[in-house]
Amino acid sequence: MEATTVLREKRTTAVPIWGLEKAYWLLCISSLMIKCFYYQFTTQLNVRPFLSAVNIYMMVSTIGMLLIISGITMLFANKRRNEAFFVMNFLITVLLVADTNFFRYYYGILTIPVVAQFDLELLGTVNDSIMSLFKVNDLIFILDLPMLVAGLVMLKKKSIERIDLKRKVKMVLVFFIAGLSLFSVAYFKTDVNRFVYNNNYVSKRLGVLYAHINSSRLYIRDNYLSSKALTKKDKMILENFYAQKSPSGSEFHGIARGKNLIVVQLEAIQQFVINLEVEGREVTPNLNRLISESLYFDNFYYQIAGGNTSDAELLCNTSLYPAREGAAFYRFAQNTYHSLPKILNQLGYKTYAMHAFTAEFWNRTEMYKTLGFDEFVDGDWYVADDFAGWNGEALSDASFFRQSIEKFDTDTPFYAFMITLSSHHPFSAFEDYDFYTGEFEDTYIGNYLKAANYADKCLGDFIEDLRKRGLLDNTLLVVYGDHSAVPKYLAGQLMDLLNIRYSELEWVKLQKVPCIIRYPGLKNGEKISTTGGEIDLLPTIANLMGFEAPYALGKDLLNTREGYAVLRNGTVITDDYVFINDIGEVFDVSTGMVLNKKYYQKEISQYLNQLVVSDLILEKNAFKYWVLAK
Repeated sequence: MEATTVLREKRTTAVPIWGLEKAYWLLCISSLMIKCFYYQFTTQLNVRPFLSAVNIYMMVSTIGMLLIISGITMLFANKRRNEAFFVMNFLITVLLVADTNFFRYYYGILTIPVVAQFDLELLGTVNDSIMSLFKVNDLIFILDLPMLVAGLVMLKKKSIERIDLKRKVKMVLVFFIAGLSLFSVAYFKTDVNRFVYNNNYVSKRLGVLYAHINSSRLYIRDNYLSSKALTKKDKMILENFYAQKSPSGSEFHGIARGKNLIVVQLEAIQQFVINLEVEGREVTPNLNRLISESLYFDNFYYQIAGGNTSDAELLCNTSLYPAREGAAFYRFAQNTYHSLPKILNQLGYKTYAMHAFTAEFWNRTEMYKTLGFDEFVDGDWYVADDFAGWNGEALSDASFFRQSIEKFDTDTPFYAFMITLSSHHPFSAFEDYDFYTGEFEDTYIGNYLKAANYADKCLGDFIEDLRKRGLLDNTLLVVYGDHSAVPKYLAGQLMDLLNIRYSELEWVKLQKVPCIIRYPGLKNGEKISTTGGEIDLLPTIANLMGFEAPYALGKDLLNTREGYAVLRNGTVITDDYVFINDIGEVFDVSTGMVLNKKYYQKEISQYLNQLVVSDLILEKNAFKYWVLAK
């Protein structure tokens, strides 16, 4: 009788504990679901209406992935299953916080190659940039943690028994079957062929959790399951691509032969600031003046990816696309390249890379050696006599230009590749700068306009210094912006500034950077509206200076018969239409009308093949083992 009473007591206490456990698990999963959805919408990968088909599939897939992950958690935990669910929630939360803030600056998720290139010491140098990305609404990521901790403490006071194997298997199967069923509904409604170009498309369609799984799967496949040897098929792909490339034209050919070459890569200067006036003042008067006596490409796009500024350096100096994930400057610093400095070295030029920052940042020390620069003039060479912009500790562009010009050896032709720094995100250091921005004062956009005005002033002083020294008229001067300054989550401020109504097409069209080329003897400026990008800089420079760049993937913008720019995320922009890979639609570039994609699919595939070729060259170090047939 006494044993029966004890058994009855165990049963009556087990039922409410079991109910509490289920409620705890539900809280862990549902709060993660909300955090995942917050990531999707705060990054604007997914937009209103909330119940659109794309969003529904993303939500269904995300719930499915959370159930699968919960099943895995249950599989490897038994008596400590509640602690395991808390750890699961905490780890995914940390990942989502990192993803959210990484996305706001780099427009992508964290991947294995990105994490592998992190340098904690150098991460501290961009701490201000990182901290400025946090928003008050991001508190949503931690609101559930006190409740989860309290629930865990409550459950710890109860008697938690082990689940027998049969019951555990049944529970795991329920999680897995429900999760896979939901995920499959979304997966089979998605064009998975486009996953190779764009993690953001994966996230938009199937959620950020699967995007991580997919990118990890591709990383393992490419790095551990695929051969690194260059196959006959690989060589045929390269030969076919280069055989179909258009030959160089004769327009402007050799007009700057034997001249010095100065390339200025402007930090975060976008094209919309050109000829823009705020409160009656030009934002970039010096760039506007330079345009009036130069070739100005007004449909020129940045094409960077996870390597950000360093990707622009790669694009300009090698005419190759950035790595699919991570930064090529880290991942492929030992490759063989047919680069601009190497070509000019062979022509008797002295070549400099110049950047007033830590030499190891973006692995520039090693990569510049690989690219063939004779000398890297880094932050240690410059006298720290003036500071402006970024985190308040960066050498000003004014001092950078002033000191750099003293380094030029004018007894021989030279190539100086110069990277500015002051107008680096965040722009809060310019809050008190003397450039009034009216209604945008004390806003992100207002501070950016001040930074752009400062960078413009420094460039103007540098050009005037070149003129006074007699160098300007003996130099081919190339000036371009490296990447965007305004993240997508602040698109509203930019649209207000420009008085434009937001659309995905308008946003893509705003991802232009100025590209200005001044050659000696040019009297009147000329605007060239051919669509192009940073990958076209090397072949265009080659034409102007009269040398060949046969391995360049880009085109000579002065002689091409077709204008286009391929972005690393798989978006294709032409003179006539724009294919936005994130949403899979083709738009008329002028009217914004949606076009029938099937009529453009073949041409789009041909453009996207350039990414395949570039990836092959980078990932298999193809130029070390393959030579272009003459």
